[in-house]
Amino acid sequence: MCDKKRHRKRAKYITLSLESKKGSSQTPMMRSISTVSVLLTMCARVTLVWSAYPFTFTDRECRDLFPERIGKDSLSVNEAHDLPFEIEPSETIHGVSLGGVQVTIKAVSKWRIKGLLMQARAVGKCEDPAQQHPLGHFETPEYSALMASNCSGHKFETVTHKKYPLNEAYVNVRWFPPEDIKDKIYFVATIVSGKDEFWTGIVSHVVRHHKDKEMATGDFHCPMRSIYNPSTSSKLGSAGPRHRSNHQLLIFLLVTSIIHVFWLIDRK
Repeated sequence: MCDKKRHRKRAKYITLSLESKKGSSQTPMMRSISTVSVLLTMCARVTLVWSAYPFTFTDRECRDLFPERIGKDSLSVNEAHDLPFEIEPSETIHGVSLGGVQVTIKAVSKWRIKGLLMQARAVGKCEDPAQQHPLGHFETPEYSALMASNCSGHKFETVTHKKYPLNEAYVNVRWFPPEDIKDKIYFVATIVSGKDEFWTGIVSHVVRHHKDKEMATGDFHCPMRSIYNPSTSSKLGSAGPRHRSNHQLLIFLLVTSIIHVFWLIDRK
């Protein structure tokens, strides 16, 4: 009798052990895949911030387009300087063409475009908080030097550079308005022209909705921040090279971790 009980217990133990092994046979692989997915996501996010240097995509920067990381005033603050860049939309109206509006950002002097951050905004009262929100979305081809990014929580409403620095006389991007918008809009950008040199408040002409018959007059665009104020700015203001080096190190560690995970998978 005792022998039969022992045999039953032993058989039950063996069965449970086999089921446990069977149920967990793919667990290491699933865990590895999950880990790789997380690491790749982190790597993509870090690469975005690193490649878009000197922009950091903070909430404040998404509103005023001011690269605090540089830690200096904009060259636009000197009224003796003519703005060396222009933004030229291909259309004067929006809401008609399914192809959107092509926007050309170009240098009109010795300067070159090293980096940029650009959005479309509505014409209106500047004290309205809505004036600080981007409108529509941008699209860029794979070969473009630019990329559409999410800066203010809306999909692809900001355009920036893929790598830093660029060295372009002009760049193109295509903008599409939201379906429900009938506002007059304009494009506004901050453009980096050299090491620790940038220009804020670069604006285009107005692009109105095709049903809007009134032309914009006067100062249609809202003034953009041009002064660096260290008392209210982020501590990252003057930490550009160090911050970029930290991103390089983090990317290296993430890639190393991914390689290690695949090595463990191969061993199993």
